[in-house]
Amino acid sequence: MVDPALKEALRRLRAVKSQRPAGMEPSRFADWREKIADSLDALAVVLPFEEDQVSARAEAVAARAQADEIRRRGETVF
Repeated sequence: MVDPALKEALRRLRAVKSQRPAGMEPSRFADWREKIADSLDALAVVLPFEEDQVSARAEAVAARAQADEIRRRGETVF
């Protein structure tokens, strides 16, 4: 059986991913990347394997760095 906390964290990440801004306005995209990072951090807490936790946290750090770079430059960076 899947841990309900893990199931909820995965559901939240999917929900946030589905809210990707369509117009690619830099500030909205940066905000969305921050939400992705928050969701990945929440997921890392409930993942059963340490290597998956480390990976989720690293992805969260990268998403926040991308959001910071977008805000700094005022453009969308892929």
